[in-house]
Amino acid sequence: MSGLTYRTLRENAAAEIRMKILNQELAPGTRIVEQSLSKEFGISRGPIREALRQLEYEGLVEYTRNAGCSVRKITLADVYELYLLRASYEIMAVRLCGGRFTEEEFAEIERVLELMQTLQDGEIPRLIACDHMLHQITVEKAGMPRLLKAWEELNYGNMAVSTASSSIKDNLAGRQYAIHRKLADAFRSGDEDAICRAIYDHYMKPVQALIRESELPDEDFKFF
Repeated sequence: MSGLTYRTLRENAAAEIRMKILNQELAPGTRIVEQSLSKEFGISRGPIREALRQLEYEGLVEYTRNAGCSVRKITLADVYELYLLRASYEIMAVRLCGGRFTEEEFAEIERVLELMQTLQDGEIPRLIACDHMLHQITVEKAGMPRLLKAWEELNYGNMAVSTASSSIKDNLAGRQYAIHRKLADAFRSGDEDAICRAIYDHYMKPVQALIRESELPDEDFKFF
């Protein structure tokens, strides 16, 4: 019973800290103090420490020698790698199913889009959840548990990227709805190649725009 209680405390602490990061109560680069969180949550530092290890695995926080734990700063290379992998997994799933979706799956896609359309700009965690639900429908089509697991392991990294890029919040929800609607329309076409192109553009065009706008020296970004 004590093990279950300890595990529940860790999970609850991880959920609370994760939400603080997604809501930008803890901004990128902010040092995370275990003692402060322990006092705020009313629990010992043990579950806090375990929760931070979980969030480090998810890519939301990082440990630095002699500095401790802080909210991870997302780099251009992180964004490129994460979105390229997500696009590749989803394209693989579409190739495996031949780009064919059922009416039930289209109905689920429409349900998620309708929910997304009701969201406000400040509801970033819910917006991320809608994004995850919609893209998960694509990956599940492959019927491969390991592919789905590999894709899901990128989910919290996607959260971190979304949070880091959420400084441009004007009409964020509306813009996200529009680009996901465009993706859903490609699914409706039933054209396997068109769907794969739409998925690649969905992920990589924003990354390419970030690369063009970045002031980083060329040597700091090794992919192009």
